[in-house]
Amino acid sequence: MKYFLVLLLLLTGIPAFGKHKYRGLPRTEVGLMNNVIGCLHYKDTVDYYYLFPPFDTLWQMVMHNPDRSPEAVKALNELKEHPTTLLEFDPYYNRSIIDRFCRVLSKGEDSGIHWDQIVLQRYELSKQVITQRKLVGYDVISPERFKGYIFVRDLLGRLTFCITITEIQKIQGYFFGGQLVNILEASTIDEYLYKEQQEQKYFQYVAKLRAADSLRADSLRNGLIDSTLAKADTPAAVKKPNVLSVNIPDEDSAKTRKEVVDRKYYEGKFDEEIPVKLFVRYMKDLRTGVVSYYDGLYKFGDQVNYVKLNITRSPEGKWIMEDDPPVGTLELELANKVYTGSWTNNENQTGYDVVLKQSVMSEKKMELLDKMLETGIVGSADDPAIPIKPKPKDTNDDEGY
Repeated sequence: MKYFLVLLLLLTGIPAFGKHKYRGLPRTEVGLMNNVIGCLHYKDTVDYYYLFPPFDTLWQMVMHNPDRSPEAVKALNELKEHPTTLLEFDPYYNRSIIDRFCRVLSKGEDSGIHWDQIVLQRYELSKQVITQRKLVGYDVISPERFKGYIFVRDLLGRLTFCITITEIQKIQGYFFGGQLVNILEASTIDEYLYKEQQEQKYFQYVAKLRAADSLRADSLRNGLIDSTLAKADTPAAVKKPNVLSVNIPDEDSAKTRKEVVDRKYYEGKFDEEIPVKLFVRYMKDLRTGVVSYYDGLYKFGDQVNYVKLNITRSPEGKWIMEDDPPVGTLELELANKVYTGSWTNNENQTGYDVVLKQSVMSEKKMELLDKMLETGIVGSADDPAIPIKPKPKDTNDDEGY
């Protein structure tokens, strides 16, 4: 029905979209921005869907454009050679438009945003030029296209978030589109770009570690690395399987072979006063493929070196983290990427209340913490190259394990 009505209006000579007042088609940038914010506020994928022009209407504008100037005809002929390009702007065909919208919603919630409490703070847009050969001629249909940043304020959490937006198009005097790409807690574009760069480095490093862990696990599984020598990472650890051997593989040893699948870093305080840093690794059993092993490091107060933790997680989701050697014990619960609970001194039973929130660490710091757990030699992993932020990061991120 959506495409039929728009096509009918176009063919009868009425400006396309002109009679669709019930959809609230905006004639200004701020009108479209308010519509996008409204979709985020109510998590409304249906109204967001109707912010975009349908393919049928765009194609009719190409085939029956009233501008018959030689320049326009030549440009539209270029576009006619790539009709499927217009599918990118219609969420009915380009499912990634709605997928990215949902990912922004999910990531925002993981970061602590309250969507029903957001207001538009400001936006900064710039002209979006045609860079793809197949889009040459589209400027006849949409002479103005924009991309940029939307800043929203979470009134409940009192935080500002930045959302990247692209493909805002002005067609016949109305504004359409607004594909959302990413969201981060940031008050300025420079802060957003810095955090986006750190986020990309983190994802690249995690992908690299997972690839290395997977390769190592395959070698262990196929018997190409002796698990008793694997930590050494020396040529002596590599061996060829002896097909003539009558020795039966040690089942108990195989059960304990693990692969690191994720790493999380948290910062917070004891009793809202003493600073704490916590690093947790998630490992899966190579036989079952289930994440069931954990280890980690932490330090608090004026401690210079990290302390190794023996970590277990109960079926009810309670985390027990014991110092190695057993000086103190953390008893925590994890919700929305925030650890809450207590730390208790094992000797005199005194303790602290604990609140730890997930944060981002540099590649260098992750490498150092990984090395401490692999070698058993603990130390300091402070990275002075990371700038001190003006306020503590309040990023919440659910593990899902």
